[in-house]
Amino acid sequence: MRGLSATGAGAPSDQELTGRLREEYASGATSPASGDILYRRHHQATLSYARTCCRALHDAEDLASEAFIRTFQAVRSGGGPRGPWRPYLLTVVRHTALEWSEGERQILLTADFESWRQHALTADPQWHLVAREDRQLLIRSFRRLPERWQTVLWHTLVEEEPPQRVAALLGISPSGVTSLAFRAREGLRESYLQAHLESAANERCRHFSAMIGASVRRGGVRGHALARHLTECAFCAHAYKELRGLNAAMRTANPTGNPTANSTANPTAAPAGARK
Repeated sequence: MRGLSATGAGAPSDQELTGRLREEYASGATSPASGDILYRRHHQATLSYARTCCRALHDAEDLASEAFIRTFQAVRSGGGPRGPWRPYLLTVVRHTALEWSEGERQILLTADFESWRQHALTADPQWHLVAREDRQLLIRSFRRLPERWQTVLWHTLVEEEPPQRVAALLGISPSGVTSLAFRAREGLRESYLQAHLESAANERCRHFSAMIGASVRRGGVRGHALARHLTECAFCAHAYKELRGLNAAMRTANPTGNPTANSTANPTAAPAGARK
């Protein structure tokens, strides 16, 4: 196991490694080989993100280490990430930074991260509730995707990594990354629309679901029946508006694989200055 590469062709996925890690913990292993691969695969990105959260390098190093410790403990207890590890680790870093800044440790946050924290505390409660519901819907849609699609979306849309680096991670060519990312973005659009419509109360809304998706792809509503339905049905009108926003965010990713990150496409959205 220790001879395996952390990335590149033939490297096991995060999900596969998590399964092996659970088995190693169950067998009583104290230094699981799968954990070592996961650490080497994600440590640099986790540390880079931690450095955007706090001012001191030693605090960032401690944050990154704590994120891995907490994640390994969660896996040992039956929880933890179910798919790609990096979004989970970065979320743990963010939560830990907030916890430490308010506790006895009192680490100094960066200006961008502090600004985001203050906004999160003072935002209008009703707006916050709506944003949280939309975010949960997006998270659910994202997690329904195949792990390979989750991985390529995270690395291209959120981390803005070049296709060569993502290709090494997935074991495919850079052009294959572009093709996979296109399919994954379309899959996320469909998953998001499906999540909206699952709570639809009547068949009429379900009837218009495909039309809503097609209209978003074409850039506008076509057909009097759909236009009339959107004026009468607040639920489908909201779905159409949200899907258009998601579509616009993902269109910022160009075919060369050098996208512009957008918090709408980030299932664990953090302040813009807190992404590397």
